[in-house]
Amino acid sequence: MTNAVHPVHRTLYTGALRQARQISDRIADATSKPDEMPHDARYFITADFRSGFGIDAEGALIGLFSLEKGRGTELVRASLREGASKLDCFDGFLPEYYRQFGFTETERLPNWTPGGPDVVFMTLSH
Repeated sequence: MTNAVHPVHRTLYTGALRQARQISDRIADATSKPDEMPHDARYFITADFRSGFGIDAEGALIGLFSLEKGRGTELVRASLREGASKLDCFDGFLPEYYRQFGFTETERLPNWTPGGPDVVFMTLSH
């Protein structure tokens, strides 16, 4: 990836996430609100502030976002290098996408919004 991720303070990450959510409805629908991001997580963003993710205290990948198409693979790989070992996501494209990195489904819960996609919990299997 031409824009490697760098560890940053939560404030920088949440600012970048806030901007990405304003620009992209897709990102807004798939990520938690910046104010809901945990204070004890580690955060990473690219130098251009257009992509990033967090890893919470339990090793869960959180808040992965990118305004640049094609960065997802490198972002997930970077999260694995930084210790991500589990995640949750909405059913649809994402569970199959995360399977290619070694994640397997461990639990599924109905969405809290009627008619919304299930929430899928996944753990790294290798």
